[in-house]
Amino acid sequence: MYRQVAESLRVCKTIPTKKGDIITNLLLPNKLGQYQIVYLLYSPSNKQRLSDEDFREIYYLLTDLYPEEVDSQADIFELFSNLSTTSKTTASINRVYSIVANVLEVCGNNGCRAMYLKTVFNRISKQDLVILLERLSNRGSVITRYDVVKGIARANGVLLRHVRKASFLIGLDRVCERLSRDEDIASLVKPPLGMPLVIPSPSIIKNVDDIPFGECFVEIPEGERLTLHILKDSKKMYNSTGLEYDIEESMNSMIESINLNQGIYLVEYASGRDIELKIVDMLTPSIDTMPFKKRRDNMKIPKWALKQMTPVVDASYYLEKVGTEQVAILWNANGILTYESTIYESVLVNAHKVHKSVFEVLGGVYVKEEVHSRPKLSKWRLGVRDGDDIYPVGLVDIDESLSLMRFVNPHKVKDGEEVTLNSPLYVNVNVISSGWGDFGAYVQGIIQSVAEQAGRKDCVSIDELEALNKRWDDDGDIN
Repeated sequence: MYRQVAESLRVCKTIPTKKGDIITNLLLPNKLGQYQIVYLLYSPSNKQRLSDEDFREIYYLLTDLYPEEVDSQADIFELFSNLSTTSKTTASINRVYSIVANVLEVCGNNGCRAMYLKTVFNRISKQDLVILLERLSNRGSVITRYDVVKGIARANGVLLRHVRKASFLIGLDRVCERLSRDEDIASLVKPPLGMPLVIPSPSIIKNVDDIPFGECFVEIPEGERLTLHILKDSKKMYNSTGLEYDIEESMNSMIESINLNQGIYLVEYASGRDIELKIVDMLTPSIDTMPFKKRRDNMKIPKWALKQMTPVVDASYYLEKVGTEQVAILWNANGILTYESTIYESVLVNAHKVHKSVFEVLGGVYVKEEVHSRPKLSKWRLGVRDGDDIYPVGLVDIDESLSLMRFVNPHKVKDGEEVTLNSPLYVNVNVISSGWGDFGAYVQGIIQSVAEQAGRKDCVSIDELEALNKRWDDDGDIN
């Protein structure tokens, strides 16, 4: 019954440290209906939520009251819950799941939503109705994705990291369905060969004390990150957003000379470097728990083809290798691959020392971080000044604390959807690497803030692109 879900959520509020255990106990006796319960607790695949204004409009439709007849200061959840006509919840989990799904995913207006919600007042008690309204609301939830993943893992006796990775790859709904049928999910934690793979940027660390690992490798970023897919009879290359690049004959010959095994590789392309394409990591190790340093060793490729990194016995000593002025990426030597660029895998240090430049934002792109995950507006297309025009130079990530949604026009949420802007927008970008190459102009960096006072005249010019992340010697030449 739904009252079990509602009671569990109330307990989670009072004992937040036990949320994982509470969710586990809720899932254990409901083996075949795990996703319905998960959906009523938290749904990462559905971003639609109802605002307090939506609830008020629905309340007026249900009661035939006019706004002036209702206290504008009254809590809308309290008003709504008073519509309940029963003291005991008898609604089933499946029925409430169906109502929530229809209200959030099917109905396009509040009139339709009112029709669905009208059916719960004689089946759900006042106390439990508040819990249901909280699930529908855009107010903050007590349940997080981590709580749900932890509960699913414990209830099914599988590794938490397997549930987390599989949920990104195929979604929580399909993970729950497979576990309900006692099917294995360990085989789902690797991205499919030959399919686009989005590469998140490493987490930025400002204080060395915040680095959660010791032994590591220090890498100096020099170019654009790509994924290289080695198939039985062909090769494919994608940029960080999943866009496929054509591999020219000269580069194809160079890749063949490395003699890579079948799999997916993280590579770095830097125009003008002696070896423009270098291998950084293998993304499809034979053992999914293989640490980073072991993955590097196991590739057994020529030294010239492997991206140079400096080993450090402890991350706190990285300054001895790069100083305070050079941006660097620290790779956890014992880091386990998650495809999420977590803080336990790699971090970006000295980011405040990279060249901060103004770019014009040309739009955004919805991308899937994993093949079956929900698209996110996480990549933004930048442009540089080219005379009186703007020349597009690629897509970059954005700081997680910054949102540009107020600048975009209405759009659909789907993979590959290009969003346009409702006004000119200029941003400050921490440029990690940039240049020109066989694939055109590229910029690797992170949008840090909106340049409120900037205009097109303040933007980086196309002539400056090559030198943004370069250092100059005393003679004026680029090092």
